[in-house]
Amino acid sequence: MPVQGQRIVVVGASGSLGSAIADRLIQAGAVVEGTSSTSTNAERIPAGVSERHVLDLEDLQSVREASAAILRSGEPLDGIVIASGIVAFGTIAATPAEVADQLMQVNHLGPASFIAQLLPSLTESSTAGRSPFVASICGVVAERAFPQMAAYVASKTAHSTWLKVLRMEVRRPAVRVIDARPGHTETGLAGRAVFGQAPAMPTGMDPAHVADVIVAAIEGDATDLPSSAFES
Repeated sequence: MPVQGQRIVVVGASGSLGSAIADRLIQAGAVVEGTSSTSTNAERIPAGVSERHVLDLEDLQSVREASAAILRSGEPLDGIVIASGIVAFGTIAATPAEVADQLMQVNHLGPASFIAQLLPSLTESSTAGRSPFVASICGVVAERAFPQMAAYVASKTAHSTWLKVLRMEVRRPAVRVIDARPGHTETGLAGRAVFGQAPAMPTGMDPAHVADVIVAAIEGDATDLPSSAFES
């Protein structure tokens, strides 16, 4: 599906991976709107976006306000990319319940609510003969469990499973759902853990490479991007 002229929202466009995806979509001719969790971070969203929105996935009121702002133009939405999230490290016994709740809210419940509120606009795009999509980055942790990351793994696995159900429910109307599960990527996320400290990790993938694979999938016909799809 060529993205030329398509209206696409990139959630987390101020981050290293989200900004790379937004840049590539803009270069391909898409009309991109970007979100960041704060107005300060919005300054890091690529200059080529058509609109900037503040979207704090931890705050359901912010989710509702951002969704309303995106719908306000009245123009159908052709795509949503979820390229945001938080991480924590620690054993199951050591991880506080409030940290696990925060991970579930930011990595699954917030994005799920955002997508759900925008589904009518994606449906309108499909009815108009376009090819709308939802692409969400769940990561390799949605395929394999890792020690001292249970809360993070649970949040991403929950979202990946939710996407499977979404895919079944939006076959009619035709809205494509893409679950992207790249391995460790050098986005700096591990160094910004909301709890605990990251273990020693091998050098991760280049965000530019991951962005290239995801945008190629959006422009193609993929519905699933397992970790193997990102191997060089």
